[in-house]
Formats: sequence, C-alpha cells, structure tokens
Amino acid sequence: MERRELSRRTIALCLAGGVGHALFALWLIGFVREGSFWGTNTPESPSGAAFLSVTILGLVLLGGVPFVLFFRYRLLSPFVALFTLFTWAFYGSYQHFEEARATGATPIGLYADSLFGILWFVPLAIVLLVGLVEYLVRSRFDSRPLEAPSD
Repeated sequence: MERRELSRRTIALCLAGGVGHALFALWLIGFVREGSFWGTNTPESPSGAAFLSVTILGLVLLGGVPFVLFFRYRLLSPFVALFTLFTWAFYGSYQHFEEARATGATPIGLYADSLFGILWFVPLAIVLLVGLVEYLVRSRFDSRPLEAPSD
C-alpha cells in the first residue's frame, strides 16, 4: 500500500480546527476564572513569552491532531476523547471556582482546566492513546480499509 500525503485543503482544515480549539480553550480559561486569559498571562520575561508560545502552539496541536487522525485514518474516538476531557475539565473547574467565589475564598493551584493550558501534553497523550486503541481494534476486526479516500 502506498502512502499518500495530506492535501493542502486537508492541512488547512486541520490547522483551522486546531486554531479554533486553542481560541475556544483560551476564552473558556478566562471565562471560568472570571478574567481575560491575556490579562493574567502576559509574559514579563523572554522565558515567560516562550512558555506562553509553547502553550498556545500546544493547544493548536491538541485541537488539530483529532482532525489529522480523522482525515488520514477515519478515526472518531480522538474527537470523543478530546470532547470528554474538555467538558470534564472546564465544567469541573467552573464548579470549583463558582463555589470559591460564593464563599469568598481565593482558589489557588492547578485545577482541571490547567489540562488545556500549561498541561496540554496530557490530553494530547490521552487523545493519541485512544486513537491508537481504535486503530488497532479496527484494523483487527473491521474489514474496511482505515485509509481515508484521497481528496
């Protein structure tokens, strides 16, 4: 079987999905924590700017990987895994911050929404692992080819 490259259109769709995911995640981080993401994460040093850049690029990568796996191998479970992690993380953090605001406490520390900020590589590993499991199961038990039709 010959290996096909992704078309420019497919790469653009994957990149758009990744950028959309990153923007939505950054907006939700600000919404959950009641402030702008940019207001609380403005880098004051070159290392801070590098750290912020890696975080944003990681979020784009995290959002784009499920699209690549879908267009290349027709895998759907990475989308389900990302949606589940995303919903759990932000809803759980929202509840925690609302409870803290209601009691007047100041929430300090890492919360579940940090998985879509500085810890973006954790959900990326989970999404890739879930995609690998689906690929292995489908290649073993499904007679249809896993290669997506050429676009």
